[in-house]
Amino acid sequence: MNLIPLPKRIDEKGEKISIGKNTIIEGDFHQSCELLKEYLSKFNGGENTKVVFVKDENIANEGYEIKRGKDEITIGAATDSGAFYAHVTLRQMMDSEGAIWADVKDSPKYPYRGFMLDCSRHFWRKEKIKQLLDVMADVKMNVFHWHLSDDQGWRAEIKKYPLLTQKGTTRRSSALYHPSEDLSKKITKDEKYGEGMFYSQDDMKEIVAYAAKRHIEVVPEIDMPGHMVAAISCYPELSCRGEDTEVSCRYGVMDNICCCGKDAIYDFAKDVIDELCEIFPGRYFHIGGDEAPKTRWKQCPDCQKKIKELGLKDENALQGYFNIQIAKYLKSKGKRMIGWNEILDARDIMDKDIVAQWWWKYSVGNKNEKEWMSDGGQCLLSLCPYVYMDHSFSMRPLKKTYSFSARKLTDDDSNVLGMEIPQWCEFIVDEDKLDMLTYARLIAFSEVCWTDESQKNYKDFENRLENMRKHFDNLGAKVCPQKIYRGKVKPFYVTTSSAWAFWNKHHDYEFDEMKKMLGNNK
Repeated sequence: MNLIPLPKRIDEKGEKISIGKNTIIEGDFHQSCELLKEYLSKFNGGENTKVVFVKDENIANEGYEIKRGKDEITIGAATDSGAFYAHVTLRQMMDSEGAIWADVKDSPKYPYRGFMLDCSRHFWRKEKIKQLLDVMADVKMNVFHWHLSDDQGWRAEIKKYPLLTQKGTTRRSSALYHPSEDLSKKITKDEKYGEGMFYSQDDMKEIVAYAAKRHIEVVPEIDMPGHMVAAISCYPELSCRGEDTEVSCRYGVMDNICCCGKDAIYDFAKDVIDELCEIFPGRYFHIGGDEAPKTRWKQCPDCQKKIKELGLKDENALQGYFNIQIAKYLKSKGKRMIGWNEILDARDIMDKDIVAQWWWKYSVGNKNEKEWMSDGGQCLLSLCPYVYMDHSFSMRPLKKTYSFSARKLTDDDSNVLGMEIPQWCEFIVDEDKLDMLTYARLIAFSEVCWTDESQKNYKDFENRLENMRKHFDNLGAKVCPQKIYRGKVKPFYVTTSSAWAFWNKHHDYEFDEMKKMLGNNK
């Protein structure tokens, strides 16, 4: 059963049907018909066979059915996305003779199946993003979360604020950790990074259109009020002190966050939202909201005045007030706000339309997150110890990522909107390392999002992944060697630390070992 993600039901009984460029393709769902025709044009044969797409309202949203008859394959779906996923399954299923060998009935576990790419710390070409979208579509992932801003670089063109891409893209150096035995030795790459590296509004529209053809929604993230040093370096009035600063050259959590006691950040955020909502037509907008220390707010007269005027309890409540104002504005634009689960500090006054992305066991006993869902709020699950992609496989083997489920966090997943796997790129500096750390996990996580828990089996998944290497290679997905993703390649020392120094050293070591295994053949 070389299909990923594993469908709900597969029936291999009956005769195989071979399809190819001479197969008649007709019926409903014009786009999927044309996509299948285009794909089959590369294969000989298929005479006297037919594929018929049929709209069937009784099939679940995004679900599909593939049934073989005498010289005919019928594809049923209720929605365009369901028909598209049936076409994807046919492509995976075709054997070397172009034969379809099973009937399939399928639908996803979660409606939101996401992958996040950090393009702030290191910038990725449009062509690379498109190739990632191709792989996402092949494994039925349907949300691309685009992390466009952070302390180390602003990557989205905002015409009202031209300095963001004239100045805010570029840092004078990049923090690195020396891949040597002395992990305390911190070094810096002393050269400018990021000049001219941003996505124009036309670039973003191009990516959105490319994703839409693959039934992928693009969710932009502009992190606020924390992780905003790149923006503050361009417009210091956004901060509490209004002092000049530079795009951050180090990673971590910064005290220099936006001042929520001033009108400037509210106006800035709304202006950015106005422009990006014209580019991103989807249902969601991500505002980050994580890792916003209140050190400066506690000493800021504007923040303290705002807290007093609004009758707020403390600085955490001020961030809650900011979140709520932005959520209301997004709602007026027809968008649902998403934020990392720190936003739930203000859960008692938040609209249940807001989505919290649960990345860390943040509150004691996860009280915020569990109470939020029990009261009808929704969460996305992205628990760091299981799904963060930037960690080495020696620290997080593929099996652990595959083992992730809602049960790791809650006994009731009725208000789990879906799951998302993030790729953070502080120390991922080129596409080869991005490939090594991304593709095996992205493919595995698609099954975590799509397939019923009762059907998941890691050993079976790994067999299918190995059998489908050529398939994914044809998509440009360079899946790292089995020994790497099993976490069997380990540095000469052992540690349980999760410090960035260790992450970087571990995956640098794995990368070097992988090159040796492949004979430097990328």
